[in-house]
Amino acid sequence: LGETRITLLGTAHISRSSAAQVEAELDSLAYQAVAIELCPSRYDALTQPDRLAELDLMRVSRQGKAAMVMANLAMAAYQQRLGEQLGIEPGAEMRMAVSQARHHDLPVILIDREIGVTLNRTARGLNWWRRAVLFSGLIGSLLSREEVSEEDIEHLKEGDVVETTFAEFAHDRSDLYQPLIAERDRCMAAKLRQAAVEHPGKNILA
Repeated sequence: LGETRITLLGTAHISRSSAAQVEAELDSLAYQAVAIELCPSRYDALTQPDRLAELDLMRVSRQGKAAMVMANLAMAAYQQRLGEQLGIEPGAEMRMAVSQARHHDLPVILIDREIGVTLNRTARGLNWWRRAVLFSGLIGSLLSREEVSEEDIEHLKEGDVVETTFAEFAHDRSDLYQPLIAERDRCMAAKLRQAAVEHPGKNILA
């Protein structure tokens, strides 16, 4: 983009090899900035995990955000269970990116849309029945004892698998695909374009 070169590195949030790839790329000293698929709220949750203990649940409830927080916690708990199966912390590649950025004194650019906006837009696009089905699916994923291997995770990162899965998702559940995937993709692309303007002539790892 202009004089700025942006390298996109495909990762999975529960993947030992993804974390290793991020470490190797940033240790190469080929980049002058790091862009990560996080919003400020998720960045704070990643870097300051004790913030959850300080959450005022009554205030959250009064603000009408209880369902949003519960959904976010359910997704995080599911990732945590998979991470425990595989012996790797969820979001390891994000943590590695932040750690390496600090180590090499690189700016961190948060490019994802705020999680609250995404969950609110998702909820508004669903009727009460679809919301109930979605929430029950989240709860069911927590109760499931299905085992997932590292090979399964790495297979999901392959280009043809990703393309097929997202195409099916877009076709079968456009009410979820648009706010969860398509809108966020456009938001992240716009923020990368903005980063190119703010960091002219730099190499950015996203």
